[in-house]
Amino acid sequence: MERAQHGGDDLILVVDDDPTLRMLARATLEKAGFRVEEAEDGEQALRKFIRHHPAVIMMDVEMPKLNGYEACKRIREDAVGAHVPVLMVTGLEDIESVNRAYSAGATDFLSKPINWSLISHRVRYVLRASRTYQELRTSEAKNNALLNAMPDTLFVIRRNGDIVNFLAGNEAATLPEPRGDQLNIRQYLPQAVAEKWFDSVTRVMRDGKAQQCEFSLTNETQQYHYELQMVPYLNDLTLAIVREITDRKRSEEEVHRLAYFDTLTGLPNRQLFHEQLSKAIKRAEKSGTKVAALYVDLDNFKRINDTLGHSFGDVVLKTIANRLDSCIRADDCVTRADSNNDEIRLARLGGDEFVAILQDLESEEDAVLVADRIRQELTKPVEHLGHEFVVTSSIGVSLYPHDGADIDTLLKNADVAMYQAKSAGRNSVRFYSGTMSLRSLERLELENGLRYAIQRNELSLHYQPKIHLETGEFFGVEALLRWEHPERGDIPPSQFIPLAEECGLISTLGEWVLDQACRQAKKWQDRYQRNINIAVNVSSQQFFNADFADIVLKKVFDAGISPSSLQLELTESILMNDVIETIAILNKLKKAGTSLAMDDVGTGYSSLSYLNRLPLDTLKIDRTFVMDLETNRENAAICAAIIAMAHNLDLLVVAEGVETEAQKAYLLSHHCDQIQGYLISKPLPAEQLENAFLATAEMPSPVPGA
Repeated sequence: MERAQHGGDDLILVVDDDPTLRMLARATLEKAGFRVEEAEDGEQALRKFIRHHPAVIMMDVEMPKLNGYEACKRIREDAVGAHVPVLMVTGLEDIESVNRAYSAGATDFLSKPINWSLISHRVRYVLRASRTYQELRTSEAKNNALLNAMPDTLFVIRRNGDIVNFLAGNEAATLPEPRGDQLNIRQYLPQAVAEKWFDSVTRVMRDGKAQQCEFSLTNETQQYHYELQMVPYLNDLTLAIVREITDRKRSEEEVHRLAYFDTLTGLPNRQLFHEQLSKAIKRAEKSGTKVAALYVDLDNFKRINDTLGHSFGDVVLKTIANRLDSCIRADDCVTRADSNNDEIRLARLGGDEFVAILQDLESEEDAVLVADRIRQELTKPVEHLGHEFVVTSSIGVSLYPHDGADIDTLLKNADVAMYQAKSAGRNSVRFYSGTMSLRSLERLELENGLRYAIQRNELSLHYQPKIHLETGEFFGVEALLRWEHPERGDIPPSQFIPLAEECGLISTLGEWVLDQACRQAKKWQDRYQRNINIAVNVSSQQFFNADFADIVLKKVFDAGISPSSLQLELTESILMNDVIETIAILNKLKKAGTSLAMDDVGTGYSSLSYLNRLPLDTLKIDRTFVMDLETNRENAAICAAIIAMAHNLDLLVVAEGVETEAQKAYLLSHHCDQIQGYLISKPLPAEQLENAFLATAEMPSPVPGA
């Protein structure tokens, strides 16, 4: 502060018990431009040092109270005084006194008598040296601070690989300091990494330009990644700057994994598979070999998710992925010596769809063998948490170059072939043929048409009557969905119902049927003053929706009919899946008054022992057991057994597909309760059904053309 008040000129503290010497020193130094402060003994010198912080101290050795040696020593103990120049003034000329002065911390010494003409120069010299030293200390402190703050580790390396200097960065715990026997990079680093360093040193020496590369080191527990930058230094020296980038590498790997791999199965995803298939096609183009694309779709997989939940479905998908990977061995894909065994062979495209590449094939038979091996392997049961499922697959195969010269065409045609395998009954393999494209296009157009069929009023319900077998009285109807396409005309239910199940429209159609049937029942109730029982078929996808029971009851109450007017027909396969959940849904509907029927009895594979646990009202014998009752003793026996079992369980029995009097007579003789079929009537639009069955109380003759 005092230096600032005097324009920045330096303050000299003169310490001497001789007032004459102090006076001469002041006069000389002030004339030279210095400021001067005086002290008459060591104790006063310490006080003034603390107060003024002089730039130089000129201090006599021999003084009362506290001599110069002790005063200098105490000044040096202070942090501020540690580097202040101290000139010791002594009349003693022996070496011992000089050594004692230096031991106390003196910077230099002056001998008496003092040459006053030189004193100012001596002070300036000491002051300049002090400033130079302070500047060096400041510069060194800055450099050390910068180096200590750097994450990088520095090596100074000679042309021959000798490590001249090493400075560890503050993040270099994984990069150890070279030991005495590791003073060359060949001893310090693994051979492959050392060669990379040597190559960089050579390039820096030759071109005079910085070189950059990456390398990895592995210890007993994990692998570390580093970035190396070599820059020119001095003469034959190169500065190597090493930074650890393990975290960055792991982040990059995680981003790559998320971008190119399926998170559930760990298989490559669609994007990575496209890149790999592109490489396979290019190589096949050069070598003249074939590439097969296998499109694998799991049959009815949605049923597993709907009945047992997505977590169970995920376990099944992982199991299937492992089986597929084991089926597609490297030698299926790489049959040439110059092929790369590490290339991608299998990918998950999403959902339950997988696709595989078979590369460098010489003939189609190679693809046939692999596809059939996959199909057979996937039919093995999948077990998890006490459940056992058989998951079959539909596989479509297309071959490069015959079925497509580019990725999109090849995959599209494999997809077309896969749908052809599904149409053929599932659990099968189909190779692409040109006619499949036409059928696939037709199917796509049909699917698009079905999506708009409701809003375009192309759908309608026909009703097939059911009668009491013994009395012949009209009992009720089964509502059956019909679709009249504006261009194709009537589309058979056997064609569009499976399509609706595959493309996820069946629940929407089911709700529409339920709504229309309830509204029609209300119209008949109001018009004829009687409850008309209407049966509606329910799909598995619709039934296992979380709010199915609520949807049904809302449709009933919105229409204003009694729940007992509605009967829900559920297939045996629905009722046998997740029996606990099924019973809970059925009990809710039953408690509300809805009638429940098991449809297609006898066609499933589940135990009938569950029947006494299900709150059913009716069993419906499938038409396949009715159609040849007259000639097939086994079917006749099955029908008789179902009727007897149902009656023992207090259930009604309805036989479907009755077309002949002989069938009717057999069923009557075994006390079947109700029948429906073309013997009575084909399914009719609502108005025709009214005219034939509802407008008269008497049982009509069979409808012409039935």
